[in-house]
Amino acid sequence: MTTHNTQDIFDLYDLMLEQLRDLYDGELQQINFLETQSEIAESFELNELLTFHLRETKRHAQRIKEVFEILNEDPEGESCDGIKGLIIESQKLVDRCLNEEVRDAALITAIQHINHYEMAGYGTSIAYAKTLERHDIAELLLDTLREEKRADMGLSDLAKNQINPDAKWSAIVNKVGTPAAPTEIK
Repeated sequence: MTTHNTQDIFDLYDLMLEQLRDLYDGELQQINFLETQSEIAESFELNELLTFHLRETKRHAQRIKEVFEILNEDPEGESCDGIKGLIIESQKLVDRCLNEEVRDAALITAIQHINHYEMAGYGTSIAYAKTLERHDIAELLLDTLREEKRADMGLSDLAKNQINPDAKWSAIVNKVGTPAAPTEIK
């Protein structure tokens, strides 16, 4: 049975396809986002982590495409509004950061928000696939979920051990190092 994204969702299989389409589009959106954000990361380590995550995200999109090939279904669907919204909000947050180190902390926040959305989607899709006794699909999706969790832990470690302390101290230094505005004598 071929399900198109404009059809109603009748059963768990249809719901799984819709979730997978959402994830597929979300991965494609995240690829575009990561390509632009890795260029503005100040920290070498963050830039390296974003570059690695970009490569993984491309594999995730390819893996979902493979799932659709196995199912003989079309991966194309409506835009993933959840990821789109997270990217818009993330970009606003990052753009408001005046300090490079704080901007790096905001980048980590942005990527983690997106990853958490994806982890929920992958977990749900795995549960649907197992219920439908499509363990082959569940295994492929589980590989991606594991990679998303590892990426999240890597981002958390980098934030805790380097980015957040750098952001804290650079903001203090910048505040202390900024000369006070001259007061007007009356």
